[in-house]
Amino acid sequence: MTRLLITGGSGDLGRALCERATLAGYDVVSTYLSRPERITAGDALALDLSDRDAVAAALDECQPDVVIHTAVPPLSAPNLRQQIVTGAYHLRKQCPSTTRLVMLSTDMIFDGARPPYREDAPPAPLSAYGQAKAEMEQMADTVVRTSLIYDFAPGNKQIDWMLERIHRGERVRLFEDEFRSAIWAVNLAEALLVLLDSPLKGTLNIAGPAAISRLELGWTLLDALDIDPAPHIEAVSAAGSGRPPNLTLDVSMASLALRTPLLTLAEAREAWEQMQKA
Repeated sequence: MTRLLITGGSGDLGRALCERATLAGYDVVSTYLSRPERITAGDALALDLSDRDAVAAALDECQPDVVIHTAVPPLSAPNLRQQIVTGAYHLRKQCPSTTRLVMLSTDMIFDGARPPYREDAPPAPLSAYGQAKAEMEQMADTVVRTSLIYDFAPGNKQIDWMLERIHRGERVRLFEDEFRSAIWAVNLAEALLVLLDSPLKGTLNIAGPAAISRLELGWTLLDALDIDPAPHIEAVSAAGSGRPPNLTLDVSMASLALRTPLLTLAEAREAWEQMQKA
């Protein structure tokens, strides 16, 4: 039985990945920093990635065949770049040569000026987060670049921040002209498990096959929760914000290499609704 060590098992992707991997028969160890109640599958393990000795001890205890590094601090965290780079460095230095190290990166390593971005596109980050992820990519055996990771139920950060605004009686302001290759957490988790069965290394874009705006994503997620988006959402422009305008990822390589179809937002919603009926 293949043993997986999944960092960030309490996160949006980590939770889906641990659940899918356990169902698929993997032996899963799921790490968390501060939210053990969000661990829903696998053996839970507290781990501070900034602690070199703790990382070494965790790897020695678990003896994983594969490490999938999904953990990431909140974007508002102090010393964000240092936290991301340090955690990745400790994993790289402490992982045995026989352990495959897969790291999740982001479309935010680009500036949004020349989409769609293929795997060989040169990084041009506009933020400390993007810069840290670009540095992190140099430490992995396999890099998976992805985009906004969403789900259709509360507990996912793409939903929760909107619900908080709505509960405060505030309008949810969403960019109508910022485009991303958003992907359903379950779809991404399933694609990652397929990747583990392939010899592919290097960098691979795994994201939604069709670019969507922040406005379309937020509107659809609220509608899936039976919340009428119209009274709550305000469409705004990202022009002049300094944000990357279009971070569409070219996923043609992943579409050819992986057996799992990459789903559009509409297809993901249909699949999720079918899961609720099962």
